[in-house]
This record gives sequence, C-alpha cells and structure tokens, in this order.
Amino acid sequence: MSTDPTTIPAEEAALMERYGILQATVDQFRYKRYLYSRLSDAIAQARRDHPST
Repeated sequence: MSTDPTTIPAEEAALMERYGILQATVDQFRYKRYLYSRLSDAIAQARRDHPST
C-alpha cells in the first residue's frame, strides 16, 4: 500500500497523509462481463458455465 504522489493530486495526497489513508491496488479477474476479486470465484463460475470441461 502506498500514497504514491505521482498518481494522486497533491491536495488529495495531503488529506491522505493527514488522516493516515493508504491507497491499495487490488487484483481483479474478469470473466465474461463480471469482475471477481478472487481468481477461485472466476474459475468456479467458468466451470459452472462449462460443466463438461
């Protein structure tokens, strides 16, 4: 987690610093039109859609 000043406007970065807020990057897995935060959930849905494979 970080407060990378190159991606956050200075005013927002200052507020983050003041309040101890950290930015977190999360992985997302896309299957069809849905986004999943866990790969296992995306795989489970894909298996439900393709039960023979």
